[in-house]
Amino acid sequence: MEMVQYWKDKECVMAKLTKAKDGSLIMCLEGEKYPFPTYPRGHLLFGPLSKLKHEIKVQIFNDNWWKLEAGTSKEEVIKDIKSKLFNEILEIAELSKYDMLPPDKMTPSVREIYRAWTKIAPWQTYPLRDYLCFILQEDDGYRMRVQWLVKYFNPNSWYMRWFDPVKLFEKGLKMMEHAEVIGDMKERIRLLRRILLVCLEDKYIRELFIKLCREVDWSKVKLTKADAYHFRGKYFKVDFDLLEY
Repeated sequence: MEMVQYWKDKECVMAKLTKAKDGSLIMCLEGEKYPFPTYPRGHLLFGPLSKLKHEIKVQIFNDNWWKLEAGTSKEEVIKDIKSKLFNEILEIAELSKYDMLPPDKMTPSVREIYRAWTKIAPWQTYPLRDYLCFILQEDDGYRMRVQWLVKYFNPNSWYMRWFDPVKLFEKGLKMMEHAEVIGDMKERIRLLRRILLVCLEDKYIRELFIKLCREVDWSKVKLTKADAYHFRGKYFKVDFDLLEY
């Protein structure tokens, strides 16, 4: 399987930031076959974006895991998550609103999610759309994992369209846990799966999720050859369904 090469004998290589034909930002890396999608901005990854991701993990996932373990009802947990997402978390995300790329500069996969969300969801959810797309755009580790999910979770494909998208999503997250290499990441996926599936028991959230699934053109979200080429350089079994690791 083709994969990025420079990390094998170099700490870094020269890169040129340019635009793809679709208007999105890409980096052409010296000696590499495929360009890298988007441009990782270090001051964001290790600055405000890091804080945003940390607070989402703690306030939305960790805290509510313990509430469930302590016997708090799922209804209370869902209510708390809705409040945190549009209050405390939003306040942190607002600090980076001028760093968020416009849709025409986003990678095709994130741009498609942004488009579909804008079309099917009420405007009150747009702040959530904006900062989740911001995370996916800037952090290729998260983005490529979402793209990888498509092979197990594509509710609009001819052989999956008859299945419940929520069940397909659950299956995809279970497969992702097996594809993770590092134990800490496996635990994070279990945490993610438990809290997201609790949220999807809410009727309104479930309806919006299914609408989003039906609207997204998943062929634009799935890993491209270039995405997979660079993703294979990370601690993740990208070809889990094809190879034994």
